[in-house]
Amino acid sequence: MTPASRFPDVRCPPFPGLLALALFLAACADPSAPTSDTGDVRAVRVDSIDGSSVRAVTVELRRADAVAVTYGGTGTPVLTVRADSIALVHRLLLPRLRANRAYALEAYVPGTTAAPFRIAFQTGLLPQALAAIQAGLVASGTPTLPVALVEVVAATGFGGLLMVEQGEIAGWLPMTGSLFGATRRANGEFVLNDAALGLVSYRIDGSIAHQLPQATAATAYGRIHHDVIAMPNDHLLFIANETRLIGADSVVGEALWEWTPETGAVAKRWSAFDFLDWNTLRGSRSVPGNWLHGNGISYGPRGNVLMSLRNADHIISIAPDFGSVEWRLGGPTGTLAVADSDRALGQHYVSEPTLNRVLVYDNGWERPGGAYTRAIEYAIDVPAGTATRAWQYRHSPDIYASLVGSARRHANGNTTVLFGMLAGQNSSTGPITAVEVDPAGGVVWRLNVGPELTRLYRVTPVASLLGEQPGTFRSP
Repeated sequence: MTPASRFPDVRCPPFPGLLALALFLAACADPSAPTSDTGDVRAVRVDSIDGSSVRAVTVELRRADAVAVTYGGTGTPVLTVRADSIALVHRLLLPRLRANRAYALEAYVPGTTAAPFRIAFQTGLLPQALAAIQAGLVASGTPTLPVALVEVVAATGFGGLLMVEQGEIAGWLPMTGSLFGATRRANGEFVLNDAALGLVSYRIDGSIAHQLPQATAATAYGRIHHDVIAMPNDHLLFIANETRLIGADSVVGEALWEWTPETGAVAKRWSAFDFLDWNTLRGSRSVPGNWLHGNGISYGPRGNVLMSLRNADHIISIAPDFGSVEWRLGGPTGTLAVADSDRALGQHYVSEPTLNRVLVYDNGWERPGGAYTRAIEYAIDVPAGTATRAWQYRHSPDIYASLVGSARRHANGNTTVLFGMLAGQNSSTGPITAVEVDPAGGVVWRLNVGPELTRLYRVTPVASLLGEQPGTFRSP
């Protein structure tokens, strides 16, 4: 498991048989009726949570113990959530629920053979804006990881994070402003980079756990933008603008800051002005008001931080102690030689999935000979000062996405690539599509979206939303 992903590589089991599930639902149609009055569970209640697809289930036991809850609906995976603490009453959350679906649920004490407590419940309709988005989602194939976290920058009636499984919306976190980056903490909170509100750490049910407000004249940090990632200590590392006067130019550059949500503390960890030179490192889009346009950060396998600097067509590796820049790829001051045909132009995401292999989502801005977007992987040889193309993926036919997008590597060697711009926006050709490809470039999964989604920042495949695992019903 790479530092960029905290989620195990697992697959969902086959869907439950439709006839068996229908009989199960019929057998427990009375949501208050247990199957046995001698079981370990005394009572179960399932409650809706306002504005969320998540349901809360309360399980009362006859004696203090741990509890497990297994649930599934027609055409959905069967999942299990657990509470391993010893208690008489447990409250658990049920993620990955589909809209307008009948579900069966069993509650039981793990490690026992007593009959489970069985009930049924029904989910409601999607909100209107999400229903319109759902109508345009079409998935095919089998992904390595079951859930796609879709970062929505712009859409008709919705902005925020969508959780999509088998082409269906299985959860969402709405936002006030545009979404530019999201990450997941070890405690399960989703941290979203909201262009209007700053950094907001949400629980899966949509409640806010912590917030770092967008910059004002009173904050030490500048405007928060374009990415946030969980650090090894479970704090958050984010990009913020920093302004310095260089000669006659008031230059807006980038800094990296660390936020500790539990205490609210923020601390600067790195500044571009300390390591990069405004006078020599400029791309075709570099201007004093937006010198580098940092738009992606990720941790490498050594604890180094990779950073994408779009306006300079530049990618850098920052040492684990933030005290030096280890190498530079692309742009006018790169330290790694790269063939002209392999240069990344206007890139939007970078990672180092394995040691000295750098994966880049190359938008191809102003690419000589014609615009197209690709994922490209480099073999980095720092002593030799070279970066050599080791792999690339181009969609067939070519897609040009002038902005946004991502390339995420899986532990099995597959790569999920998002082309995130609607046709006609900033000269992009469209369509908006996400594909998972194998090392040979074969498409094993695809998610197409309709015109309600106009710009997607990234797609991140995950194994679970709340630690839920594939499960099986105890009942026949």
